[in-house]
Amino acid sequence: MGNEPPDREVEPAQASRDIWPEALDLPCRLNVSLEVPHFTIRHLLALRVNSLVDTRRGEGAHVPVEVNGVMVGWAEFDVIDGRLAVRLTEMV
Repeated sequence: MGNEPPDREVEPAQASRDIWPEALDLPCRLNVSLEVPHFTIRHLLALRVNSLVDTRRGEGAHVPVEVNGVMVGWAEFDVIDGRLAVRLTEMV
């Protein structure tokens, strides 16, 4: 994720291309939040390089996805070619 562009070109739906084609390449920020219940200042101060933080979430647990601060759906983490990815599971 970060500030790197996607590896492959993503094509928007035809209706989106026709309405405002100039806006299609404007940047936007996609955030995936991973809440860690019961995380305290004590835990924060104990963090070091290589620390592991137990999220208490099971594999495949859904996490919220926001674009420019607006909730757009739910996703789960996945690994593709050794890289962390987010698979959208629901759009709202």
